[in-house]
Amino acid sequence: MSFQELTEREKTVFMSIVHGFVQTAEPVGSRYLTKHYSLNISPATVRNVMMDLEDKGLIAQPHTSAGRVPTNMGYRQYVNSIIKSARLSGREKQVIVRKLTEFSKDIDQIVEKSTTVLSEISNQLGVILSPRFNRGKLNKINLVSISDDKLLVILDIKSGLVKTIIVEIDSKVPQSLLETTTQLLNERLHGLSVGELQKSLNERFRDVDGESKKLLGAIERNADKLVNVDPEGDFHFSGVKKVISQPDFESKEKIGKILELLDRKDVLVKIMSEQEEEGVSIVIGDENKEALMQNCSLITTTYQYKDAFGTLGVIGPTRMQYSKVIALVDFMAETLTYLTTGKVSFDR
Repeated sequence: MSFQELTEREKTVFMSIVHGFVQTAEPVGSRYLTKHYSLNISPATVRNVMMDLEDKGLIAQPHTSAGRVPTNMGYRQYVNSIIKSARLSGREKQVIVRKLTEFSKDIDQIVEKSTTVLSEISNQLGVILSPRFNRGKLNKINLVSISDDKLLVILDIKSGLVKTIIVEIDSKVPQSLLETTTQLLNERLHGLSVGELQKSLNERFRDVDGESKKLLGAIERNADKLVNVDPEGDFHFSGVKKVISQPDFESKEKIGKILELLDRKDVLVKIMSEQEEEGVSIVIGDENKEALMQNCSLITTTYQYKDAFGTLGVIGPTRMQYSKVIALVDFMAETLTYLTTGKVSFDR
């Protein structure tokens, strides 16, 4: 059932039910609708329309004699109908820009602050994956011995970003070997993206032998760390209290699931890493493949920091202010992207 297939009366009643339920967290009845919305029809007519909407799978009755609540299908039709018109107020945009520009020189601080802003404005859980470096072009590679059995690999990305990994080695590496291997790496990898480096390390150094080959092998075995997200260091969230205090999570079972989800950063990283389509992605309730997320909605989009891309979003119950959250996520991503160039747009 498409929203466009509904009659104008059905659309009005349906949108009023969604709005009423989002505002009150209580099933919406015909008397509430006629009292709070200008429907210009009787409660009896409203009840008939509600029965039709229920037959079409857009609303449901939680228990006998209760009002109606939107179903996941209903939320999907609602979101599809409002996504293009979602907007933040000019004041909300100014608040976001003011808070984020305080830290625009430090990506770690700006990411941490962004989760707080997402949570404060949405009243839900703000989540962000730090920028992933797989598209950044290599400028220079440095190797630094930090102990007898550990080596620090420093990747200098052309746009000014730096990525480091620690590589475990069998024994202390002489400085002369570090310098020789560093020169080889820079000669053969300069200008590649980090993603290309990860895929072609073995091929590009196939003809190297001796101690340098052993050292390069150790670096190659750790190459996946260059682009993979670290759940502990690269995943950030804020607003746990805001989420668990929502009436939607009052039952022990539901609050248990949301707390388990927050404890499983690896699951959240996987879910967010999969949301890389252009524009804003909205996954509602049981559209989520992950069982722990099926009482929630996830609204995400990607943002760019120089040559790297990250993901930001909001997680909350299926009952949320979708229009506001969609606009918030979209504008936050645009702001983070523009801050790296010194430009901020207020026109979206």
